[in-house]
Amino acid sequence: MKRILLFLSLCLFVLLVGCTNGQDEEADKEKSDEKSVSLQEQIENLMNANKFKYDKIVDLDIIDDFIYSVSLNHNGGLDLAIMNYNNGTLKWIVGDNSATILQDKGSRYMYVIESEDPDVEQVNVLGEPAKAVTYYDEKTEDYTRKIKYWVAYTEEEPAPSDLEYIKK
Repeated sequence: MKRILLFLSLCLFVLLVGCTNGQDEEADKEKSDEKSVSLQEQIENLMNANKFKYDKIVDLDIIDDFIYSVSLNHNGGLDLAIMNYNNGTLKWIVGDNSATILQDKGSRYMYVIESEDPDVEQVNVLGEPAKAVTYYDEKTEDYTRKIKYWVAYTEEEPAPSDLEYIKK
């Protein structure tokens, strides 16, 4: 009889420990999922908290401790924002609607160039190639707007004379 009670006690103990570990693992998994999904949500929340109006985030670049954002506004134009991302903490630096160049508080200059000329294949800024971005903004099932631009990140402020358009 003692053996049966000892056996049942041991089974109950193992069952309780197993359930407790399962709950801890599930809670850890939920926290991990929140962290892995949260950078995009943190960026969106930070933009909203700083009353930065945008429709969609088109492009994000992380350089050093800064996140550079290009977003599409409700009028179809491009807006720029810079955030600091250090040790898992996101901090608002600056954002501007319809700006083409932006910099503040130790960040690089972010320069966005749009060209109406369809023959432009590449844009160089201060002698370096800018990153080409093409975004397809689906307005309706029948109409999609193609948005093409180049973005450069520089240590010094570029002037219009520092741009070189390379055509087909």
